[in-house]
Amino acid sequence: MLLVIDVGNTNIVLGVFRGGELAYQWRLSSERTQTADELRMAVRSLLDEAELDVSDIDGVAIASVVPSLNRTLAKSFESLLPSAKIGFLNSETSPIALAVEAPSRVGADRIANCIGAYALHGGPILVLDFGTATTFDLVSEEGSFLGGAIAPEMRLAARALTERAAQLHAVELKIPESVIGKNTETNIQAGVVLGYFSLVDGLIARFRSEVSADLKVMATGGKGQLFYENLDSIQLYDDVLTLKGLKRWWGQYASQLS
Repeated sequence: MLLVIDVGNTNIVLGVFRGGELAYQWRLSSERTQTADELRMAVRSLLDEAELDVSDIDGVAIASVVPSLNRTLAKSFESLLPSAKIGFLNSETSPIALAVEAPSRVGADRIANCIGAYALHGGPILVLDFGTATTFDLVSEEGSFLGGAIAPEMRLAARALTERAAQLHAVELKIPESVIGKNTETNIQAGVVLGYFSLVDGLIARFRSEVSADLKVMATGGKGQLFYENLDSIQLYDDVLTLKGLKRWWGQYASQLS
């Protein structure tokens, strides 16, 4: 079995693949001060609850955008899974070309998304990940990462707005019935939610104008389903794309490990 781990700024998403199937999935808070022992105990508890024998896990594939946690992760799994191979996906271990100015600064989650999307649907394809930030990742017809765009996440933008404006308060971010808000709550919903639909739709249109009119577009991440269901410009959705990309990478990378 393969343990895959997507370490983000807000959450750590873990999954266990049994063969080609994602059999289990969990989510933990991403705490930068977490010790190796704390993380090992948390993961051990999840595996025990699922009645998984740690000796059956022979590989750990990690994509981390929190460098300060990488040593903690390595120590945790070296202790918990002493017989398993452990690997970090990054610019140096990437199987796809990173055709950008600073490959070392491309997030491992973005690389995993590109690997997964291209393996599933080919290219060119644009991958939108609605996480702590909203990322737009462009994959060429040959499978190279060509670059993209980063926008603030919708909830983050709404929080910044309400924290800075004394007369505005936090509201539930749901789709309003009309763009013409009749109270503070629906005004914010119209401006933030409908505004973000237009932001995403507009950026997709710009990518298509520069790349190809028939560019495939795929969504993933926390709010990915919301945008997929409400924007015709997004044709594909996969909530575990990053984990699938990690598994695909591991299949190519594990043979290189001693």
